[in-house]
Amino acid sequence: MIFMDYKSLGLKVGLEFHQRLDTHKLFCNCSSDAEEKSKMKVTRKLRPTTGEMGEVDPAAMLEFVRNKTFEYETFERSSCLVELDDEPPHAINPSAVDIALEISALLNCSVPDEIHVMRKTVIDGSNTGGFQRTMIVGNDGFIETPYGLVGVLGVFLEEEACGIVEEKDGVKTYRLDRLGVPLVEIATGIMELEPRQVQDVALRLGRLLRVTGKVKRGLGTIRQDVNISIKGGARTEAKGVQDVRILDNIIDYEVMRQTNLLDIKDEMHKRKIKKSTHDIQSFTSFFSGTKCKIIKSGLDKSLKVHGIVVHNFKGILGWELSPGRRFGTELSGVAKTFGLKGLIHTDEDLAKYGIEKEVAAIFKEHNLKENDSLVLIVGEPQQMKNALEEISKRINYALIGVPNETRRALEDGNTEFMRYLAGAHRMYPETDVPPVVITEEKMNAIRKSLPEKPEEIYEKLVKTYSLSDELADKMVTSKNLKMFFELTKTKANPTLIASTLEETLVELRRGGTDVSSLNENHFKQMFTLVADGKTAREAIPHILKKLAANPKLKATDALEGFETVNEDVLKKSLDEIVKNNKDVLSDPRKAFNVLMGEMMKKYRGKADGALIAKIVKEKTS
Repeated sequence: MIFMDYKSLGLKVGLEFHQRLDTHKLFCNCSSDAEEKSKMKVTRKLRPTTGEMGEVDPAAMLEFVRNKTFEYETFERSSCLVELDDEPPHAINPSAVDIALEISALLNCSVPDEIHVMRKTVIDGSNTGGFQRTMIVGNDGFIETPYGLVGVLGVFLEEEACGIVEEKDGVKTYRLDRLGVPLVEIATGIMELEPRQVQDVALRLGRLLRVTGKVKRGLGTIRQDVNISIKGGARTEAKGVQDVRILDNIIDYEVMRQTNLLDIKDEMHKRKIKKSTHDIQSFTSFFSGTKCKIIKSGLDKSLKVHGIVVHNFKGILGWELSPGRRFGTELSGVAKTFGLKGLIHTDEDLAKYGIEKEVAAIFKEHNLKENDSLVLIVGEPQQMKNALEEISKRINYALIGVPNETRRALEDGNTEFMRYLAGAHRMYPETDVPPVVITEEKMNAIRKSLPEKPEEIYEKLVKTYSLSDELADKMVTSKNLKMFFELTKTKANPTLIASTLEETLVELRRGGTDVSSLNENHFKQMFTLVADGKTAREAIPHILKKLAANPKLKATDALEGFETVNEDVLKKSLDEIVKNNKDVLSDPRKAFNVLMGEMMKKYRGKADGALIAKIVKEKTS
């Protein structure tokens, strides 16, 4: 855990919480479930357009300069001409609108009288039309937390982007089965909280959405973007945090990164470094006989080596910004967005590349000083020109401090450059979809049928059903919550029901049992048998395995071999075991363990373990 004085640093954080909804696609009737095999590919190029104010968004222009080609995989049930942007969008999915309004009500938001669809320019290929459709369904709300009320600026209903498959040789391949899946985005207000507290707010939002029972679950169905700034720094957006458990690291590392960038700014001014054009130069001839595998591989493919000289910059490229990442890593991230593999700079250990002699020759030929730095890239000339121009801009911006950027969240808590932070110029009205009128009657009906809040459910599980804190916490966000309440009507022990749904099923899956065919009726029958004393709780995994293998069986059929053995039978059996182990009773402690082991070996799943323990204890005391 990292400890910093966040208050004096002026840390400010805002969350953009994204959750897919469990309904069909937003602007057509295609399924929102992923498919395995695509049926064909479509190739496209995308270009930026002006926004509502007549200006082109700089982030969109940067994507255009990268000159990427995009391929889209289509699918039988989960994509159509709407996803390909070859057919106008259909009417908005009314179920998705209702779910988004329910979420807005849970977050105490005001709801507009009409919902209007807007287009948001996005030309990184993740949308075939070069834009994403989005709409405001709620604003000016809040969520209650232990740290006070956290404001909710807006709740948005929008279409999910395509799923990335791969990027290779300037071509990005996407899947269309994800494009158009309804997605709710919740934008919080500014939080002046510590990273762990922000993480907890994200968890609370997730729980609140799950209690609706109308959102998708599983890997990739929920993610967070987090906006972070400190005093003297700038707002950066870390996109795509899939695992909320690393959210505090993401914030901590960004605070470190911005703090170090401000230190670099001070160092550059101290060295009197000025803004420069950093002329792009060809250094290919210096590497004609190189033994460096990276460079030799490029030259063998007829690629070139270009670079820029940065005067009086030694030590800054190697300046660590966050764990394992330096300023040179930042520049490498810029290069990668142009389809390059990265860069080499002179603050690195050149011996590991085997280019000490080549770099020394460049320094001598160009009369460079010991304190100068060199940045090298291997690639196509135009590709390198575009990348090095952006790298030059990024070096010059270090004189100002921290740039406004959108950055990709990495699994280790670090982030890497994606693009400049998008501005308002990328928004313009959607003219193909009419507005949706929201009546007061509709909102009253939604408010009357709102689910209980997670805190209320948790309290009920602990106080009414006597679940442990840990099991109650699991149950609150479980997809099996509704079934849990139904199953308690069987009079079986609530803790046994909850642990079966949240733990036993997980263990069976890990052991290779496909439990997807088990339904509520299977569980109802089984827990009725347990409650009526016709089988023991230890038999539950065995019964579930049988039912999973043959879903048409009734629980009574799966019970064969696991019928409950009564107390008289158990006592007689224990007498027989004692008869064959007479010496064991001489040591009561040893006797209990030995006899208990023998009895459980014989009656596991056929008798309650607590009952067997009681009988053995009576015998050995």
